[in-house]
Amino acid sequence: MQTIFQSDFKKDEKRKVLELERMKKSLELQLQEMAKTVERQQEMIALAKKDPLTGLRNRQEVSDHVNAMLRADCEGAFFIMDMDNFKGVNDTYGHMEGDRVLVRFARALNTVVEEGDIVARLGGDEFVIFSPGRRDKNELGMKAQQIIRQIERGLVTPGRLLRVTVSIGIARAPLDGITYEALYANADRALYFTKNGGKNGYQFFEDIERTAERGAGGARPSSSLKEITSKLRERKMEGSFEVEYGNFENIYRFMERNLIRENREVQCVLFTIADDLEADEATLQRQLEHLQHAVTSSLRKGDVTTRYSSSQVLALLMDVNRQNADMVVNRILGRYRMETGKEAMEIIYDIQQLRASEGIC
Repeated sequence: MQTIFQSDFKKDEKRKVLELERMKKSLELQLQEMAKTVERQQEMIALAKKDPLTGLRNRQEVSDHVNAMLRADCEGAFFIMDMDNFKGVNDTYGHMEGDRVLVRFARALNTVVEEGDIVARLGGDEFVIFSPGRRDKNELGMKAQQIIRQIERGLVTPGRLLRVTVSIGIARAPLDGITYEALYANADRALYFTKNGGKNGYQFFEDIERTAERGAGGARPSSSLKEITSKLRERKMEGSFEVEYGNFENIYRFMERNLIRENREVQCVLFTIADDLEADEATLQRQLEHLQHAVTSSLRKGDVTTRYSSSQVLALLMDVNRQNADMVVNRILGRYRMETGKEAMEIIYDIQQLRASEGIC
């Protein structure tokens, strides 16, 4: 009888152990499911704070974050920016290309921001950067110029007339506001003045009145046709034909429609001053002038050149194949180095042959 009792007792204990193990496994599974649920919720919360196209912070997230930073330390600079003529990108190349440009714009911004900066896309082609801490206007102006130059470089497409530049408005805390809402409103007013002042630049909110006063210029005086043509002849043409970008675009499209279909080879060349974004504006301007002179004086009168950005020059080489285009470029670079000497910066170039394009408007 005693042996039988011990056997039943052992069986009962074994059943209890198995039941506890099943309960343990069930609890572990429940905890795993709870952990997955929490992880999914955290991912959803993170996604809700991001712009789905660019991966940057969105409007709500940047507003909350900047206000929190301002409450902790009410100093910083607020940059608001949007692309110039972005509507033309969508109208000409379609919204898919427009989305690709927005993504590249965001990447270009990320290359110039500093540790601690907050970058966000508010919607459309409107982006903001909040840079915390005390900065003087010279530093902030250099930062704005870096943004402009990087956007110009990051979004250039030599084989396609897709020119994207950026206009910027800047407000400073606490001078121009101590909340996100105040800084946004004042930076947006400065952006408006940048747009009206010719785009592709920046404006401080505190300088709006002085800028408006300086911007009041007179109209061009009237002249007779004889006077106008006489003045036009005074400038003797040297080398290639140098034009503003708007005229360059018209010439480019004319060549696409007509000359290319006549089997005449035209090469499009982009020259870029490859500085490290730390060169001051005066130095960069001198280098660009040397580069422009090297280009215009090295090419023939049938070629066309234009300044594309603050560090780039575009050229159209008529009746030239790729091999000869490389020779022309080397001649230009040699002249540039000869003019600038030890101050010469590295020049990067890209060449693409124009091809006939149907349906160009």
